[in-house]
This record gives sequence, C-alpha cells and structure tokens, in this order.
Amino acid sequence: MDAIQDRIALLLDWAASHHATLHPSAEIYDDPDTGLSFRVRPSAAPIAPYEPIVSLPTTLSLSYANALQPTPAFPREFLSRARPHVIGRLLLIKELLRGEESFWWPYIQALPQPEDVDDWALPPFWPEEEAELLEGTNVEVGLDKIRDDLKREFREAKAMLLASQKDAEDDFSELLTRELYNWAYCIFSSRSFRASLVMTEAQQQALPEDVSVDDFSVLLPLFDIGNHDMAVDVRWELDAANSGAACQLRVGREHQPGQQIFNNYSPKTNAELLLGYGFMLPVTDELHNDYIHVRKRTAPSAPLPSNPQSGSSMPEEYLISLRPVTDPSSLLAASKQALVVNPPALGLLGAFKHVQHDMVWDIFMTLLQHSSIPLIKLIPLNSNTFPSEEEAVRQRQERFFSGHVNDECHEYLEQTVAIIQHKVLQELERLNETDMEVVGDDVDLLSPNQRLALEYRERCRRVLEKTLGTMGEDEMLQYDE
Repeated sequence: MDAIQDRIALLLDWAASHHATLHPSAEIYDDPDTGLSFRVRPSAAPIAPYEPIVSLPTTLSLSYANALQPTPAFPREFLSRARPHVIGRLLLIKELLRGEESFWWPYIQALPQPEDVDDWALPPFWPEEEAELLEGTNVEVGLDKIRDDLKREFREAKAMLLASQKDAEDDFSELLTRELYNWAYCIFSSRSFRASLVMTEAQQQALPEDVSVDDFSVLLPLFDIGNHDMAVDVRWELDAANSGAACQLRVGREHQPGQQIFNNYSPKTNAELLLGYGFMLPVTDELHNDYIHVRKRTAPSAPLPSNPQSGSSMPEEYLISLRPVTDPSSLLAASKQALVVNPPALGLLGAFKHVQHDMVWDIFMTLLQHSSIPLIKLIPLNSNTFPSEEEAVRQRQERFFSGHVNDECHEYLEQTVAIIQHKVLQELERLNETDMEVVGDDVDLLSPNQRLALEYRERCRRVLEKTLGTMGEDEMLQYDE
C-alpha cells in the first residue's frame, strides 16, 4: 500500500473504528509545502473558532505508558532500568517490526518509513556534506549533543535488553539497529506531545512512582497531522464525555473552505524548529521567528531544546532578535522574557533594542556584584517622589536602558554594551570562519537540506548584522547632569 491516499484512508478508517472523529468539514490532504495537513474541504461549510477539529480517544496514543500494561512489552528488569523516553522509542520500533499484527499499524504505516530517510531525517542525521553547512551556527552544539546522547542511549539499551532477555524466541534486541533508533527519535521529536497536556489523570496516576509524567512524550495518531502556526491560539482539551476520554484539538480561528487548519507547537525559535522538526517559519510583516540563542555564562553547556510540545525553552538562555524585541512581530521574544523595558519618554538605546531585556539587566546586575556602590546610588531617582519598591526598580531600568545615567553608572552601562557587542561579534565570526561559498551552476546541485542549511546561515547572519547595525546608531550615550 504505497499510495498516500490509501495510507490516509487506512489511518482514518482505523481511527474512526475506535471512535476518533474528524470535523465534518475537515479533511486530510497532501500539501506540496507542508506534507500531510488538515484543511477545510473546498466544498464544505466554514469551521467556527474552537470547534473540535480532531477528537482522539486517549486509548489510541502511543508512548512509554503503553509499554507497561496490560502485558509489558519488555522484560520488567529492562523497564525498571531504562529511561522512559528511551522505552517509548523502542516500543514504536517494536510495533513497526510487528507489521500488520500491531494495534497501531494503520498509524505507523502512515508515518515516514525507516527506509525513506529523506522523509524523516532531522539535521543530526543528515549526510556529512549537508550537516557541515550548519557548522558555526547556533544549532551546531545541539547537533553534536543529540548524536552523542543517542549513541549512548542505543548502546546502553541494547546491552540491557540482551542482559534481561529470557525468551530465546524474542529476537528484538537483534533486530534493533541504530538506524531504527534514529528513526524513532525523529518521529517522537517531530510529532509527539507533552504527556502532562494530553494524558488523562487516570493514565498519569497509573505511572510508576519514580516516573514523572513529563519524563516522556506521547504520539497521538491523526491528531499529529496538524502543522505549526505560532500565531494561532489552540486548545488541547481532554473531554470525558460520551465513551471514554478523548483529546480534542480546538483552534481559535475561523476557517474558510480550502483553508489549511494549523496546530500550535508552542513558541519555538527557528533554530529550535530546524533542530527538532526540520523546518523554519518564513518572515512576514506580522511575524518573524529568527533569533540567536545565547547561553547564560553560569549555565552548563547544553543543546537547544528538542523536546516537542515542551511549552518553553531552556531557562538559562537568552535571545537576540532579528527585529526589536518590542516589535509586535517579535511574538516569541515577548513570550520568553519576564522584563520588558520600552520607555516612551526616554527612548531605548540601539544597543538594547534587539537583545532580550532580561539578558541586559542580568549582565548589569552581575557587574554590580563587584561594585561597592549600591544600585540606589548608581541610579538615583527624583528625591521628590516616593515610588513603591517595584516602581522604583522599573524607573531605574528605564533610565539604564535609555542611557540616562550619571557618571558613576556610565562605566557599567558601557561595560554592559561591550559584553553584548562582543558576543554578537563572536557569533558572527564563527559564521564567517565556517562559510562555504556556493556559486554558479553549483547552486542547482544543492539538496533540499543544503538549501535549508544555507538559508538558516543567512538568517543567523541577518540577525547578527542587524543587531550590530542598530548598536552603531548610538552615536553617544546620554549622561545625566
């Protein structure tokens, strides 16, 4: 069964036979840009905001939890030792190998198949001539970390399976290969959902005491066909009505006939989307998604988050934005930062316009650790006013971010700007050192992945050059008398 229409039909029939439903006006189609997608049928009625697009019984989900009961999918010794997310990937592989005997076969056959590597391989598994184009970019560390982690996980899982295997007829450990494990990782990375958001309370309570609900993610057949739109409001609601519990996708937007229906994977930069999903969002007037991730100096080295549906990026990092972080199109920047400084009267230094404000203030506070002068004296306020403690901090932040500081504080302001500028220049230098020029007819020979990697490099360059250009607009920093 190779035709995509036949694979979709099998998936739909299987899901419907287990009480899953698709909105009467919705259908699955093969979009040339986004692949399998939801849309309103061209001849159907519009779909109103928050009407259920998909309703999927939670019993159809596939994850670590399914490996536990009613009959354990692996030896109990292995289940007690292996990490939950590893077990979930191995269960997917085991069900793939079972073929049509698997309960989930109608779903698995609709997934990209292991032999069709180009259809599922994320950047960590691109061929060397493709992956090398990402060297020097913001995702390079993440690529290496994922590869190393998966090598270790596979080696340990294989050894534990062999040690715990008691049934001589069980040859799963022999059939398990690195390629299959990489495939399972990519399927979960690009399609799974955060367990705490889509599992019922009963399913969560059935987990072992030493397993957290977010130690693994969950595959939702049919539900996972919706593509990503970061600007749309969605709800993943658990509905216990009728027969059993179901997870519903509700989208806060009216959809007209022929219009694609999107999900929202939570705020993720294009770096995160490229690493964990294999695509990037385009730049429009309403939305851009191009950012450089900067690790906090005291934070341990780690890759960009690759856990899909996690809902947040790692807390020990900051963002540098293509457009000012206060621009309405910098939607993700607004969702990430706790501190927002946009003083209408004093303005904002160009040095700070493209940088997450939390990063600026944290750098300044770190510098103050070595100062004998307290903040209240470095940035004094009008003695005729008596603001609250919170308001006093806000006023001092506005003065600092606008450059309206006295001589004593000016040195710290300059040091903060210099640190940010050094980091931006450092990132740009890494890009320049690893550039690979493609000219003439060679452009036509590039693979889709190579084109994607080169586009990402150019996006990183635009972020850094735009930030430096705006920093250069500060001809002189303002002094208070």
